Amino acid sequence: MNEELRLQARSEAHKLAGSLGMFGFEFGSRIARQIEELLEVEVRLIAEQKLHLSELVVSLRRELQLTTAKEQLEESSVDGRPLVLLVGLEQPLADELVRSADTWNVQTLAVSKPGLVKKHLTNRRPDAVVLNLPGTMTEEGLQLLAEFNCSAPPIPVLVLTNQDSLLDRVKIARLGGQGFLQKPVASAMVLETIANLIQRNRQATAKVLFVDDDPLILNAMCPLLQPWGLKVSTLENPLEFWDTLEATAPDLLVLDVEMPQMSGIELCQVVRNDPRYCGLPVLFLTSHTDAETMRRVFAVGADDYVCKPIIGPELVTRILNRLERSRLLKNMAETDALTGVANRRQSTHELNDLMNLSSRHHQPFCFAVLKADRLQQINQQYGHAVGDEVLSRLGRVLRRVFQRDVVCRLGGAEFVVGMYGMTQKDGWQRLEEVAENISQENFIAPDGSRFQVTFSAGVAQYPQQGTDLQALYQAALARCDRPFTSQRAFTRVREAELRGDAEGVRA
Repeated sequence: MNEELRLQARSEAHKLAGSLGMFGFEFGSRIARQIEELLEVEVRLIAEQKLHLSELVVSLRRELQLTTAKEQLEESSVDGRPLVLLVGLEQPLADELVRSADTWNVQTLAVSKPGLVKKHLTNRRPDAVVLNLPGTMTEEGLQLLAEFNCSAPPIPVLVLTNQDSLLDRVKIARLGGQGFLQKPVASAMVLETIANLIQRNRQATAKVLFVDDDPLILNAMCPLLQPWGLKVSTLENPLEFWDTLEATAPDLLVLDVEMPQMSGIELCQVVRNDPRYCGLPVLFLTSHTDAETMRRVFAVGADDYVCKPIIGPELVTRILNRLERSRLLKNMAETDALTGVANRRQSTHELNDLMNLSSRHHQPFCFAVLKADRLQQINQQYGHAVGDEVLSRLGRVLRRVFQRDVVCRLGGAEFVVGMYGMTQKDGWQRLEEVAENISQENFIAPDGSRFQVTFSAGVAQYPQQGTDLQALYQAALARCDRPFTSQRAFTRVREAELRGDAEGVRA
């Protein structure tokens, strides 16, 4: 064998061994490693070794062909809405979910049995799945759950079952189930849980910055992580780190420990010293696992580390786990725990951004104030737990109606909504939809009696009724002096009152 060809072949085999291992193709990586070992020494191969080398090359080619031939479900939504697959649900619940899907801005596809899923999903990939598993936990259903979990990336599955033992929950979690609801369950709860799963699994805006002086590793990161909805930026020269960090504003930082000019440990220390980035998740890549290196890595504030040579699935899992933990902490800081809408601190910035956007592009901006009626009376009469339920369900309705707008709980019974591109008239029409939805919510008091609630509302438009948030708030609040009236909701509540089914103020 020509010496130059041998060296080139050995180099390519070495690269394949590393890259295939990174992407989770362990068998292919082992074959490439054997080829590299055969080409390692500068001697002529004997006939037996040549035959073995030929067999290895054929095996490697076959493995790569099988890998590229694996079919993946394609992105589903033709109209841009997430697709929710309903599998094996009882007909009444399936029908209700299909009817209510538009309210939650999703499309649905109902399949009667797990075995028919592949037939119905030709060239379509669901964004989430609702899977009914009866008390027997059929093997067919459990296998389907495992298959969805093995997709790249995994498809979130919400399991509905009449079982509620710890063993059942562990079995479902072990197979990759991301949600668990015990039947009977309301369709609104199913759709809300699915909406949360879709949101949690959509990391399209998550950005990851890799800093490593090895261009081969950097080149492998984009194809490895982009299928998971991650935006990847790479940097080979650590001297350009700070400018790149500020330009990309990543959600997670990956640093190589050993680099020229300055180490990843030093860069991490610089990041932790800056108040703007001190909370940024940092993951290290290192070929050293000795105690001293690990001590130094965690001493400067590392969140996690991955050993080289990098195994692709392990790196993906650690990155996604760290991003999820960061997202949960961010949500805790920015979201009102009771109602699920933004808190005042978070929404003030977003509302100001929308108002500035309205000014720059000469688009209308509508600002609404809503107050749950009689909340203090409900707390006194029925207890604060019932009052909390009122606020929680009102928050759920607001999230559903104003999915693309900024919804905030100011405190107590008061909410505000910012609607970009909406006039004052548009705002009142959206509030009609809220009133219609909340009129269909029945609340149960501790004594078993049922009652309904209403809200008061006022709307103001920028800049006609105010040029800043405080002015808009005061203008909307001045109109918030009586329960908001929706004719359809008024008729429904009036009929309920005449039947004696409802208490409380008319909607």
